[in-house]
Amino acid sequence: MYPEHKQNAMLRLKTVRGHLDGVIGMVEKEVYCPDLMKQVAALQASLERVNRILLQNHLETCVTEAIQTGKGQEKIRELIEALRFNGGLTDFRGAELSGLRDDATIAESESASAEPPKAAKVTPRRPGGSARAERPKAAKITPRGPGGRSRADGAPR
Repeated sequence: MYPEHKQNAMLRLKTVRGHLDGVIGMVEKEVYCPDLMKQVAALQASLERVNRILLQNHLETCVTEAIQTGKGQEKIRELIEALRFNGGLTDFRGAELSGLRDDATIAESESASAEPPKAAKVTPRRPGGSARAERPKAAKITPRGPGGRSRADGAPR
């Protein structure tokens, strides 16, 4: 295993372990169910990211070596079998793939309009961490005026 992949996977797994301990405590305290569900979903997403790191390492090491030695079909079969049990590994919508872009992504970005749609802003990666999406700021609601109505932008109706 490449050292950078191992370090990244271990860091994420240790973070998941701490997060899981926190969720167990939340269950013991009988925290509101939707709040627990959000935390479980966050744990699942973190584990899926670990699986992607492991997949990337496997492709860069074992599969590459097997193909170079003429034994690629066996590794590919093993990989396909493993992927059958994990839909998260085959769903790459919104996933970062180490900066790689396919032809469809390149064509899509080249044909994009000059004014991109408003979406969540992603801050750059922290060393050893992941990118974080920031939610778009909500419109400011002003107090109701004499007419009893207000607009999100504060202008009178």
